[in-house]
Amino acid sequence: MLPYTHLCLFIRSAIKALSKSVSILIYSLLFCILMPSSWPLPNTTEAQDIRVVVRGSGYDVPRFLSLKSNKANMRVGPGNEYPIAWVYNRKGLPVKVIAEYEVWRKVVDHEGTTGWMHTNLLTGRRTALITDRIVKLYKSNEDNSDVVGYAERNVLMELQYCKARFCRVADPSLKGWLKRNDFWGLLEDENLD
Repeated sequence: MLPYTHLCLFIRSAIKALSKSVSILIYSLLFCILMPSSWPLPNTTEAQDIRVVVRGSGYDVPRFLSLKSNKANMRVGPGNEYPIAWVYNRKGLPVKVIAEYEVWRKVVDHEGTTGWMHTNLLTGRRTALITDRIVKLYKSNEDNSDVVGYAERNVLMELQYCKARFCRVADPSLKGWLKRNDFWGLLEDENLD
Protein backbone atom coordinates (compact mmCIF):
# COMPACT_ATOMS: atom_id res chain seq x y z
CA MET A 1 0.00 0.00 0.00
CA LEU A 2 2.84 2.36 0.78
CA PRO A 3 4.24 2.61 -2.78
CA TYR A 4 0.74 3.33 -4.10
CA THR A 5 0.33 6.20 -1.58
CA HIS A 6 3.66 7.67 -2.61
CA LEU A 7 2.67 7.41 -6.25
CA CYS A 8 -0.63 9.20 -5.56
CA LEU A 9 1.16 11.97 -3.66
CA PHE A 10 3.70 12.32 -6.46
CA ILE A 11 0.96 12.57 -9.11
CA ARG A 12 -1.01 15.05 -6.99
CA SER A 13 2.06 17.30 -6.49
CA ALA A 14 2.91 17.05 -10.19
CA ILE A 15 -0.62 18.15 -11.12
CA LYS A 16 -0.41 21.11 -8.70
CA ALA A 17 2.94 22.17 -10.16
CA LEU A 18 1.61 21.83 -13.70
CA SER A 19 -1.54 23.80 -12.92
CA LYS A 20 0.59 26.58 -11.38
CA SER A 21 2.72 26.70 -14.55
CA VAL A 22 -0.38 26.85 -16.75
CA SER A 23 -1.86 29.58 -14.53
CA ILE A 24 1.34 31.62 -14.75
CA LEU A 25 1.36 31.20 -18.53
CA ILE A 26 -2.27 32.34 -18.82
CA TYR A 27 -1.71 35.34 -16.55
CA SER A 28 1.42 36.29 -18.47
CA LEU A 29 -0.47 36.18 -21.77
CA LEU A 30 -3.33 38.27 -20.36
CA PHE A 31 -0.85 40.78 -18.95
CA CYS A 32 0.82 41.17 -22.35
CA ILE A 33 -2.51 41.66 -24.11
CA LEU A 34 -3.98 44.07 -21.58
CA MET A 35 -0.74 45.90 -20.73
CA PRO A 36 -1.22 49.70 -20.85
CA SER A 37 -0.09 50.96 -24.23
CA SER A 38 1.84 53.82 -22.61
CA TRP A 39 4.40 51.37 -21.19
CA PRO A 40 7.41 51.31 -23.49
CA LEU A 41 8.11 48.14 -25.40
CA PRO A 42 11.68 47.08 -26.11
CA ASN A 43 12.79 48.02 -29.64
CA THR A 44 9.34 49.31 -30.64
CA THR A 45 10.62 50.60 -33.95
CA GLU A 46 11.91 47.14 -34.89
CA ALA A 47 9.07 45.12 -33.35
CA GLN A 48 6.59 43.50 -35.69
CA ASP A 49 3.36 45.43 -36.16
CA ILE A 50 0.44 44.02 -34.24
CA ARG A 51 -2.49 43.83 -36.61
CA VAL A 52 -5.61 43.88 -34.47
CA VAL A 53 -8.94 45.22 -35.72
CA VAL A 54 -12.16 45.00 -33.71
CA ARG A 55 -15.18 46.53 -35.47
CA GLY A 56 -12.84 49.00 -37.18
CA SER A 57 -12.88 51.02 -40.38
CA GLY A 58 -12.22 48.22 -42.86
CA TYR A 59 -9.00 49.90 -44.07
CA ASP A 60 -5.65 48.11 -44.04
CA VAL A 61 -3.65 47.96 -40.82
CA PRO A 62 -0.92 49.12 -40.57
CA ARG A 63 -1.32 52.38 -42.49
CA PHE A 64 -0.35 56.03 -42.10
CA LEU A 65 -2.62 58.95 -41.21
CA SER A 66 -1.82 62.41 -39.88
CA LEU A 67 -3.07 64.65 -37.08
CA LYS A 68 -6.07 66.75 -38.09
CA SER A 69 -5.48 69.72 -35.75
CA ASN A 70 -2.84 71.42 -33.63
CA LYS A 71 -4.04 69.68 -30.46
CA ALA A 72 -4.54 65.91 -30.29
CA ASN A 73 -4.68 63.73 -27.18
CA MET A 74 -3.13 60.28 -27.11
CA ARG A 75 -4.69 58.03 -24.46
CA VAL A 76 -3.45 54.85 -22.80
CA GLY A 77 -6.55 52.92 -23.95
CA PRO A 78 -9.38 53.04 -26.49
CA GLY A 79 -11.87 55.34 -24.74
CA ASN A 80 -12.31 58.76 -23.13
CA GLU A 81 -12.27 57.10 -19.71
CA TYR A 82 -8.56 56.27 -20.17
CA PRO A 83 -6.01 58.85 -19.02
CA ILE A 84 -4.22 61.09 -21.51
CA ALA A 85 -0.66 59.87 -22.03
CA TRP A 86 0.52 62.54 -24.45
CA VAL A 87 -0.73 65.77 -26.05
CA TYR A 88 0.46 66.54 -29.58
CA ASN A 89 0.62 70.14 -30.76
CA ARG A 90 1.50 69.69 -34.42
CA LYS A 91 -1.11 69.52 -37.16
CA GLY A 92 -0.11 67.17 -39.98
CA LEU A 93 2.24 64.99 -37.92
CA PRO A 94 2.21 61.49 -39.48
CA VAL A 95 1.28 58.53 -37.26
CA LYS A 96 1.15 54.83 -38.07
CA VAL A 97 -2.12 53.03 -37.25
CA ILE A 98 -1.29 49.57 -35.87
CA ALA A 99 -4.67 48.53 -34.41
CA GLU A 100 -8.34 49.57 -34.40
CA TYR A 101 -11.11 49.28 -31.85
CA GLU A 102 -14.42 50.78 -33.01
CA VAL A 103 -13.72 54.55 -33.43
CA TRP A 104 -10.31 54.37 -31.74
CA ARG A 105 -6.96 53.90 -33.48
CA LYS A 106 -3.81 52.61 -31.80
CA VAL A 107 -0.99 54.65 -33.30
CA VAL A 108 2.79 54.91 -33.18
CA ASP A 109 4.63 58.19 -33.75
CA HIS A 110 8.09 58.71 -35.29
CA GLU A 111 9.76 58.30 -31.87
CA GLY A 112 8.03 54.99 -31.10
CA THR A 113 5.47 56.40 -28.64
CA THR A 114 2.33 54.26 -28.75
CA GLY A 115 -1.22 55.06 -27.65
CA TRP A 116 -4.86 55.42 -28.70
CA MET A 117 -6.49 58.30 -30.61
CA HIS A 118 -10.09 58.95 -31.62
CA THR A 119 -10.68 58.99 -35.38
CA ASN A 120 -11.93 62.61 -35.16
CA LEU A 121 -8.32 63.62 -34.41
CA LEU A 122 -6.92 61.96 -37.54
CA THR A 123 -7.07 62.61 -41.26
CA GLY A 124 -6.12 60.65 -44.38
CA ARG A 125 -3.93 63.51 -45.60
CA ARG A 126 -0.44 62.08 -46.14
CA THR A 127 2.58 63.91 -44.81
CA ALA A 128 6.31 63.28 -44.56
CA LEU A 129 8.34 64.17 -41.47
CA ILE A 130 12.04 64.63 -42.22
CA THR A 131 14.04 62.39 -39.89
CA ASP A 132 17.64 63.00 -40.96
CA ARG A 133 19.60 66.12 -39.96
CA ILE A 134 19.51 67.48 -43.51
CA VAL A 135 18.16 65.89 -46.68
CA LYS A 136 18.39 66.83 -50.34
CA LEU A 137 15.32 67.43 -52.49
CA TYR A 138 15.87 66.46 -56.11
CA LYS A 139 14.37 67.84 -59.32
CA SER A 140 13.36 64.34 -60.53
CA ASN A 141 13.22 60.79 -59.25
CA GLU A 142 16.67 59.85 -60.57
CA ASP A 143 19.96 59.48 -58.71
CA ASN A 144 21.81 61.95 -60.94
CA SER A 145 19.09 64.63 -60.77
CA ASP A 146 19.83 68.23 -59.79
CA VAL A 147 19.30 69.26 -56.17
CA VAL A 148 16.50 71.86 -55.88
CA GLY A 149 16.70 72.40 -52.12
CA TYR A 150 17.32 71.05 -48.65
CA ALA A 151 15.07 70.17 -45.71
CA GLU A 152 16.07 69.88 -42.06
CA ARG A 153 15.00 67.38 -39.39
CA ASN A 154 11.37 67.73 -38.19
CA VAL A 155 10.21 69.65 -41.28
CA LEU A 156 6.72 68.51 -42.38
CA MET A 157 5.92 68.25 -46.08
CA GLU A 158 2.92 67.02 -48.06
CA LEU A 159 3.53 63.50 -49.36
CA GLN A 160 2.13 63.39 -52.91
CA TYR A 161 3.22 60.08 -54.48
CA CYS A 162 6.10 57.61 -54.65
CA LYS A 163 7.97 55.86 -57.44
CA ALA A 164 10.54 53.13 -56.67
CA ARG A 165 13.13 54.71 -54.34
CA PHE A 166 11.84 58.31 -54.42
CA CYS A 167 8.74 60.18 -53.26
CA ARG A 168 7.34 63.50 -54.47
CA VAL A 169 6.89 65.99 -51.62
CA ALA A 170 5.67 69.57 -51.52
CA ASP A 171 5.84 72.52 -49.21
CA PRO A 172 4.39 76.02 -49.83
CA SER A 173 7.83 77.20 -50.94
CA LEU A 174 9.44 74.05 -52.35
CA LYS A 175 8.61 70.90 -54.34
CA GLY A 176 10.87 67.99 -55.11
CA TRP A 177 11.75 64.34 -54.73
CA LEU A 178 13.05 62.72 -51.53
CA LYS A 179 14.61 59.31 -51.04
CA ARG A 180 12.16 56.97 -49.27
CA ASN A 181 14.42 56.43 -46.26
CA ASP A 182 14.86 60.18 -45.55
CA PHE A 183 11.48 60.65 -43.85
CA TRP A 184 8.78 59.08 -41.62
CA GLY A 185 5.29 58.58 -43.04
CA LEU A 186 5.42 55.69 -45.50
CA LEU A 187 5.29 51.91 -45.05
CA GLU A 188 8.37 50.05 -46.24
CA ASP A 189 6.88 48.52 -49.40
CA GLU A 190 4.00 50.98 -49.87
CA ASN A 191 3.20 52.40 -53.31
CA LEU A 192 1.56 55.81 -53.14
CA ASP A 193 -0.20 57.11 -56.27
